[in-house]
Amino acid sequence: MVGYNVVFTGETGHGKSSLVNLLVQLEASKVSRGPMSVTERSQRYTILRDSHIYRLWDTPGFNGAATGNVTQYQAENELRSLFKQLASKDGIHLVVFCLRYNKWITEGNQKVYKSILSCARGIDVPIVAVVTHADEMAPNTDRAWWDEMRTEREKMKMYFAGHAYISTLKDESLPPSPGRRQRNLDLMWRLMQTHIKPLSLTCISSQTINLILFGESGVGKSSVVNLISGRDIAQISGAAEGCTLSSTEYAIELGPYHFRIWDTVGLNGPAVGFDVFFASIKATYSLICHITAVGGINLLLFCLRGGRIKTMDISNYRLFYELLCEKHVPIGLVITHLENERNMEDYWINNEESFTRYGIKSVGHACVTALSSTQEKYKLSKLALHGLLTDCDRFGKYTMPPEAWFIRFASAFLSFVHPGERMPKGKKMTKALRKRCGFSQEIAEQMARQLRCNWIQQYLFIMANFANSPISGYHRTPSI
Repeated sequence: MVGYNVVFTGETGHGKSSLVNLLVQLEASKVSRGPMSVTERSQRYTILRDSHIYRLWDTPGFNGAATGNVTQYQAENELRSLFKQLASKDGIHLVVFCLRYNKWITEGNQKVYKSILSCARGIDVPIVAVVTHADEMAPNTDRAWWDEMRTEREKMKMYFAGHAYISTLKDESLPPSPGRRQRNLDLMWRLMQTHIKPLSLTCISSQTINLILFGESGVGKSSVVNLISGRDIAQISGAAEGCTLSSTEYAIELGPYHFRIWDTVGLNGPAVGFDVFFASIKATYSLICHITAVGGINLLLFCLRGGRIKTMDISNYRLFYELLCEKHVPIGLVITHLENERNMEDYWINNEESFTRYGIKSVGHACVTALSSTQEKYKLSKLALHGLLTDCDRFGKYTMPPEAWFIRFASAFLSFVHPGERMPKGKKMTKALRKRCGFSQEIAEQMARQLRCNWIQQYLFIMANFANSPISGYHRTPSI
């Protein structure tokens, strides 16, 4: 993945989450106001700066066992697991060790430092120290304090590539220091960019990512496109979007990434007629040809409204994931309309099991709102989306010969045609495919044969189940 991984660690209450909030310039990460740790598992925040992607990892605090809700053992295991996960992918580029200003280096600091070394065993990564609560230091004593602690640090075998004194106070009047927050923000970035481990050569080149964005009408797909791009490039309308699988392409640049997003119309009803079927497969053929021309698809982005999972959500998941992409393309979930949630991520925590129960698999998710009036939540939504999208370069591009791909999908799409529909026969089907879909005579004839065969198979399947159905008198079968 093109981007830097920066891990923040330290004791509970020493300012890890406050540092992350300073860097993203939001109250993104919960801050502990006492001995209890509120960071219970590693949380990632993805930001763009100077055309580079930075993934900031806020980890559970150490030494909170006595009064906190995360034990030393849990914190160390979480950190070790994170290090292992990142090292196996694109690496760890910097560890930020947070220690609160004190008159001396404590044994707690030393224990945490040893835990970091233990978790990072075999991993070459620079460690920098950030002395937090620098506003509590006497004026002009910062350099002297660090120099005075050198002997103590060396005795404890604590070595750092660099250090900085940081205050994360928002109130610049206590103590008075106009512009303090911006100065500390600049200082923090200077420390990170000076000592961060360079990206590997394989990660430096720009990458093109192709995505299909789909979902039911009204869930906010166009708003999601605008949220990703940071500007209004997709028209938002309450009107009908068009036929199923018609799409609009958008190009968005995000640091080293070039995204091609096809905003695609999903199903809006349980079944379709043959009029909609012909229009939809024509739109599908155009979509498949475009995808094939650019090398394939990396990710499906499934957009659905927060709340209960509906039948149409499952139908759209099946249409795109199972039928169009044959389960070969990973899915990212975008849950919209969460502006009324106190914490948008709570939706996923409360509903993850429901997605699993309905068989909806995903490689990641983003809980969002597209309402710019919510300000903080809107900015958090953008961070969540950028994080989800910049992960998908680890997936290869799925493609296959367009004619074979299309015929296979069109045949499978028959399962969404209403059983009571009468299928055009013989030359009428071929003519319809040529006239309404613009196919050549050869492809139209091949498709007509395949569709007819699949339609009969579907008929026989329904009839086989119809015979054993207790309500068989009310069941409608395909007309052949």
